[in-house]
Amino acid sequence: MKFILIICAVVCTSAVVIAQDEQDKMQELFGKGLNAFNKGNYGEAVIFYTRCIERDSLTMNVWFNRASAYLRLRDFSKAKDDLDYILLRQPELLNARMQRAVVEAEMGLLPMAIEDVSTVIGQDSTFPKAYLLRGRLRLAAFKDSAGACQDHRAAFALGDSTALRYMTQGCRERR
Repeated sequence: MKFILIICAVVCTSAVVIAQDEQDKMQELFGKGLNAFNKGNYGEAVIFYTRCIERDSLTMNVWFNRASAYLRLRDFSKAKDDLDYILLRQPELLNARMQRAVVEAEMGLLPMAIEDVSTVIGQDSTFPKAYLLRGRLRLAAFKDSAGACQDHRAAFALGDSTALRYMTQGCRERR
């Protein structure tokens, strides 16, 4: 019986060491991906993030960072695929939904982008960049200047001074 307990202890200890080694490798790859991204080496970042995903496909922040690298590479289709993967598993992640709205806008999928950014605003009405994006999308998709003005004013009221740049003369006069 002692022999079996000793074997179990050795196996359990080995499993913990292997798990820690795997975690360390993931951290190393993720760090290399961040460093590459921060240096503007987005293709290299994608490679490191992909290696992380191959080791653990359930770590959503790795998927998000890879989507960000794809976005910077203007590979919108791959960025959207990664963001779709994230939001299928964790639909409450507002940053992923907001980033998908940006990607959809870049792809010309304006109604989908407006739907995503409106969902963000519905869940967090204090997200100024969401109002700013929705205002820009309303103008581009529907020529809805009144709705765009309303969103740009909301973004400005929430502290996003860049909203002033997007406000039309008509918006400024109606304040």
